Amino acid sequence: MKKKDEKLGLWLLVFVALGSMIGSGIFNSPKDLIRIANPQGTMLTWVIGGFGALMLALVFVYLTGRKPELKSGIYAYARDGFGDYMGFNSAWGYWSVGWLGNISYLALFFKTLNDLLGEHALSPLQSFFIGSAILWVYYAILMAGVKEGAILNLIVTVAKLIPIILIILLAPALFDRDLFHVAEWQSRLASTGAATTPVQQVGNAMAVVLWCFVGIEAASVLSGRAKKQKAVRTATILSTLIVLGIYMLITLIAMSSIPASELASSETPLALVLERTVIGAAGGAIIKLGIMVSVLGASLSWILLSVETMYAAARDGVMPRRLARVNSKGTPVNALLLTQIFTQVFLLAILSPRLNETYLAAITIATTLVLIPYLLSSLYAVKTAIHYRKEEKTPRNLVIALLGTIYAAYVIYVVGIKYLFLSILFYGIGSLLFIKAKKEKKEQPKQWEWVVIILLLSGAIVIAVRILTGKIML
Repeated sequence: MKKKDEKLGLWLLVFVALGSMIGSGIFNSPKDLIRIANPQGTMLTWVIGGFGALMLALVFVYLTGRKPELKSGIYAYARDGFGDYMGFNSAWGYWSVGWLGNISYLALFFKTLNDLLGEHALSPLQSFFIGSAILWVYYAILMAGVKEGAILNLIVTVAKLIPIILIILLAPALFDRDLFHVAEWQSRLASTGAATTPVQQVGNAMAVVLWCFVGIEAASVLSGRAKKQKAVRTATILSTLIVLGIYMLITLIAMSSIPASELASSETPLALVLERTVIGAAGGAIIKLGIMVSVLGASLSWILLSVETMYAAARDGVMPRRLARVNSKGTPVNALLLTQIFTQVFLLAILSPRLNETYLAAITIATTLVLIPYLLSSLYAVKTAIHYRKEEKTPRNLVIALLGTIYAAYVIYVVGIKYLFLSILFYGIGSLLFIKAKKEKKEQPKQWEWVVIILLLSGAIVIAVRILTGKIML
């Protein structure tokens, strides 16, 4: 019997990347952005953030071409460049982003569903049980095979693009130049009247913008399952440019159609936009359904990517070897199960009636966590470009790598110290798995690794105590 082909072609890779990037951000970002930046400041942030994201995308393109033997993307680059422990941290951080992202997606799903249901809205407990059911349905799908998950993701991604296309086609008729061109945009927020500066607007908005691009590396993460490595490079560039164009256009449409204060207070900003087109009230319902489809699709993508990363790290002996076990369909069963368990436990956050706060906290922590793997990949690209400088004869790739590094470091800075500290909690807990993996290989962490591990664990304990005592509010 001929073995089933589990390899992914160009368009499956493109749609995995699109499915990862086009999630909650596309529907919620106009609201999140207008609260902290004026339309001009927001578009400036998109230009800077889009350029930075494109540099990161080109970093992954470069590394995919230069290092085709490293078939696990973001984790493999950190490990090859800086050793097992940095590789572990990259894998652990990226894996954590996956299930944290899913918490944010489910929070937005139920916030939108309750808005649609009105007086028949679900209770937090009902939302928790339904969210749990969704998680374990995804578990069953991925147990059937990684390619099956990718195909379902393609279908879902196409479906969630429909309401976005409707907005692009119908909403430009609502364009009001006076709404978009805020006279005092450099000094006063149109949504709240609070004092501001362009630097503050860009800095505050950058975490939201970067979250919209998280998933840019999806194709490289799945490069080991790609039919051709060229398809990985093409998929990365194509998906990045598509997403940047869509996000900038949607932001322009929303902020030029709805007054800033009204947009900032809306639960579903794009629904508000489409309701004012010729479609009317039906447009709002279409958008809300689109949001729910979108976040469910993004959730599946992120389970797929995070599991693949953990599996690759376990296969290389950087994570405990049990996590490398696969079933007859090629699915990393233990890595998938651990991902589901973590998501299930932290899904308790959805019991909070303040779903929007849960969503914002989850995406900010996830953005902070993913910046470490991004920074390590960019630094590895710098190292690689320097190593091959004579062969390449042009500094282009070195410049791209340096720009990607600067961008990742900048966003770490502007996201804020609070969330940087919270990321220490995650990395500290993860270090215990690294110690276990080393013991399984009858090895010990290096001296400098022990120093970092002890510092991270100490920091994690302090932060956990401060959270439990209410001195740090999530």
